[in-house]
Amino acid sequence: MFGGGAKDYPYPGSTTLTAVNAAVTGMVRTLSVELAPVRVNGIHPGPIRDSPFWQGKEELAGTLAKFQAETLTGELGSMADIVDACLFLLENRLANGIDLPVDGGHA
Repeated sequence: MFGGGAKDYPYPGSTTLTAVNAAVTGMVRTLSVELAPVRVNGIHPGPIRDSPFWQGKEELAGTLAKFQAETLTGELGSMADIVDACLFLLENRLANGIDLPVDGGHA
């Protein structure tokens, strides 16, 4: 399942998105119990620099720079980073009930 960083870092106007992201956490917890032994995990990406969402939106470059400055790694994630996180959760047979933030260690 996919959520997002707004569950932990809401911003003005994000009430619906924040609630949906937080609901993913609740669903991961309950579904991992209800569907056992089927594994259920969630990934909560931060801003992804090469996401199609940011393509052609030069006016938002400052927003991306702000997000990047707020990470502990000093980097924004890439689509490849999210694929790697998905593969980890899919391939590790002990990964169950995990909500994995993939956000560079948002400060």
